[in-house]
Amino acid sequence: MKKYLFPLLFTMFFGVSLQTFSQRSGSAATYSREASSIVSKYKRELTQIRKNTAETATDSSELSMSPYYYKLFGPGVFFRSVLDGKLKLNYSLPDETDTSLQTTDALHERQRINGSIDRLLMGAYVEHPDHFHYSDAQIAAETTVSPTSSVETKVENLASIYDKVDEIKDVADVLDSVEVDLQIVKPNFWKTSGRFSLQFTQNYFSDNWYKGGNNNVTMLSNLVLEANYNDQKRVTWDNKLDLRLGFVTATSDSIHRYLSNNDKIQLNSKLGIKAAKNWYYTVSAEAKTQFLPGHKANDRRTYSKFIAPLDLYVSLGMDWKPTFKNGNSFSLALLPLSYKMRLIDDDDIDIHRSNNMAGKDFQQDFGSKIEFSSKITVVKGLTWKSRCFYFTSYEYVEAEMENSLSFQFNKYISSEVYTLWRFDDNRDMKFYDDTIGYFQFKEYFTLGLAYNF
Repeated sequence: MKKYLFPLLFTMFFGVSLQTFSQRSGSAATYSREASSIVSKYKRELTQIRKNTAETATDSSELSMSPYYYKLFGPGVFFRSVLDGKLKLNYSLPDETDTSLQTTDALHERQRINGSIDRLLMGAYVEHPDHFHYSDAQIAAETTVSPTSSVETKVENLASIYDKVDEIKDVADVLDSVEVDLQIVKPNFWKTSGRFSLQFTQNYFSDNWYKGGNNNVTMLSNLVLEANYNDQKRVTWDNKLDLRLGFVTATSDSIHRYLSNNDKIQLNSKLGIKAAKNWYYTVSAEAKTQFLPGHKANDRRTYSKFIAPLDLYVSLGMDWKPTFKNGNSFSLALLPLSYKMRLIDDDDIDIHRSNNMAGKDFQQDFGSKIEFSSKITVVKGLTWKSRCFYFTSYEYVEAEMENSLSFQFNKYISSEVYTLWRFDDNRDMKFYDDTIGYFQFKEYFTLGLAYNF
């Protein structure tokens, strides 16, 4: 019955508008009674329809109502017949005592109802002209679809068509010789997105600044590109490229003009074939390196470079990916078969030593891996992203836990709190810390430009 609610409210609205208009014209009592009568009769018909639906829902032929109210349905329309004569200077109100309008004859009854509805609409036109955006002339100019068709379609058993779905290469295979003008649009199962952010800070102190200080310039940029495929049936393919580059300059460093404080090139790809509800057979691949040489303040040694090292992981297992309607995402991949390769394309001995690969450029390990990722919208504009991986060769463990909490102030301004915990016991003991052991930690807070596309 919800589909009849709008017409009822529409009619009652016109009744209120008529009452206001008629008070100004001096006939409020007459029009108010007439509007109340129209609304009451319409409500009685709706009540009868509701009653018929509850008692004999199988017989739709009983669910009928008067078609005289058609002008009150749908969008607001200016009917020329309503305005005819009523805007003339010599227009006079109809004689309400005319007994011909009160007869029970069907023709006079329809004329009486039409006249009442016209007066209701006239009141609404005067009180709320902004609610009416169409005219009956526009509606009359619209083309209609003919109920008859010159094309004779071939009646086939639907079951036989369903059986041939996988074999159908052309629509003509099903429609035989029928000429049909069809425009077939192939669905796009790819969803792409991107995000670019840029944060920049600068500090300068004069030589005689009373508190002292260290001049520095800090820059951090981040570009994330995603391309995800989902055919809504069996196959998913998630791809993500994460590029981060940041540096800081410090006059206290007498050796380097700048030091990189955030440097990462990471590509993740995960192909899934549906096995059961929310479970997928998964092939996962990950590659990561960096842009710039890695140094420490006042230290001439180089600890890393582009493709020095280059880490590559390839894993097989199962992925649990529940679906959420609010745009959040969650993935937990259990990968018991995992392969790791590390390549150092450089002869610098310090790079080899810092990665526990002294005397060799290539290393491979087999083990197991766990991958976890999630994206949760806490409130509008506030997003929490988390990523974790754990790899073990059963001789050493390498793991990372990454979290970022970002708030989008508007289309171009955002802030982010980022933390990264890392554990790696496949390194020399000199990298061990008395407080946190083989754990390593990095954190930053930024405020700057950000753009989603």
